[in-house]
Amino acid sequence: MKFRYTKYLLWFTLGAIISLVVYTRFFSEKIVDNWQHLHHQAHIALHNEKYEHVIEICDQAIKADTSPDNRYLIYVKKAKALNKLHRYEEALKSADLAVTIYPKKEEAYLVKVDALFTLGAEEELTTILNQ
Repeated sequence: MKFRYTKYLLWFTLGAIISLVVYTRFFSEKIVDNWQHLHHQAHIALHNEKYEHVIEICDQAIKADTSPDNRYLIYVKKAKALNKLHRYEEALKSADLAVTIYPKKEEAYLVKVDALFTLGAEEELTTILNQ
């Protein structure tokens, strides 16, 4: 009879430990792979059409990681969000930064073409499409 509630206490303690580990892994701002966390948040926010939030997250991610691969992805996401907010000049700058990192990858060019087409910059658009 004494040990009746002991197993519940053990299960509760185990649940608390698991919750703590999960919380620190996925929700803490001081996790080792902070960039991956920010990249995932930016992806979700872009999908949910929260474009201002995407821009804030991308700015944080750019400061958090200096890896060229990661910065390229973030600049592209930021440019996509800026295009959706009709801030085409800023989108072009972000896309240009991505292109300078990886000139052979096409995703940054697609974002750039979208902005140039909307702005009506036919000469620049033709130059990019001919590359």
